[in-house]
Amino acid sequence: MTRPPPSSSLPAAQPPSEPAGEPAKSLRPTTSSPLQRLRALLAEDRALALLLPEARRLAELNRLFAKAAPAGLARACRVASLTGEVVLIYCGHGAAAARVRSQAKTLARALSVAGRVVREIQVKVRADWAVPDRPVKRGMDAKALVAWQALDRTLPPGGLKEAVAQLLRHQASGARDQGSDDPGGGRA
Repeated sequence: MTRPPPSSSLPAAQPPSEPAGEPAKSLRPTTSSPLQRLRALLAEDRALALLLPEARRLAELNRLFAKAAPAGLARACRVASLTGEVVLIYCGHGAAAARVRSQAKTLARALSVAGRVVREIQVKVRADWAVPDRPVKRGMDAKALVAWQALDRTLPPGGLKEAVAQLLRHQASGARDQGSDDPGGGRA
């Protein structure tokens, strides 16, 4: 596709002039992250805008909690509210709740920053509140896979050979699901 030659009779495109005292706006389209767009949307609605400071405060408390608590405990618990000097933490199971209760003084000190004092931590168990992440299943490493393949070649026909063949098929499908050409899933 060829373009027609530029015509000297047409004026060059000029950006619109800005009124005096106003900064010039960029003609480039602005790209913002989904989080920035969400914040802008929430700020426009007065009722939702009143919730933003509380949401920021809870996000900060959860960040501090995750920093102070062991990783598994932090995944199973969430700071739900701060009322006065009392923090409410929801835990996904009783073991996490017991651990938070046993470390309450240490966690309260960790959450007391920037002029905010936390004197008490209340703990409630809500199994639907914080579900721990499912552990990542690891496939066989390359050495183990080679050993199973060698075993498969030496076995006589029968139930054991079928079971080993099924295990190898399962490992091969797991490697494909992970997008790896390596049958061991890219692990060494």
